[in-house]
Amino acid sequence: WLLRQGYYVCRPLAAHGPIDCVAYNEQGHLLLLDSKQEARRVNPNRKTPTRIHRPLSALQKSLGVRMAYIDLATRDVHVVPPINET
Repeated sequence: WLLRQGYYVCRPLAAHGPIDCVAYNEQGHLLLLDSKQEARRVNPNRKTPTRIHRPLSALQKSLGVRMAYIDLATRDVHVVPPINET
C-alpha cells in the first residue's frame, strides 16, 4: 500500500519496538507506523460494527507514530491520524 503511494518502506531490525514500519517519500515526508490487524465490534445498542482503536504508548506518542489498521480480507489500510500531504 505504501509503495503504491510513492513511499520507500523500511522495517526495523528489532523484533519488538515502538515502530513496525518506517516509510519516506522523495519529498522527505517521513511516516513512523505501528501496524495492527483491523478488528471490529458491535457496541451495545448499535447495529453497525465499529473499529477497535488501539492506544499508542507514551513513547510512540512522543515519536509521532501513527497507527495503521490493516484489513487482511480486503487489503484496505486505515491510518490514524490520517496522512495529509499537500
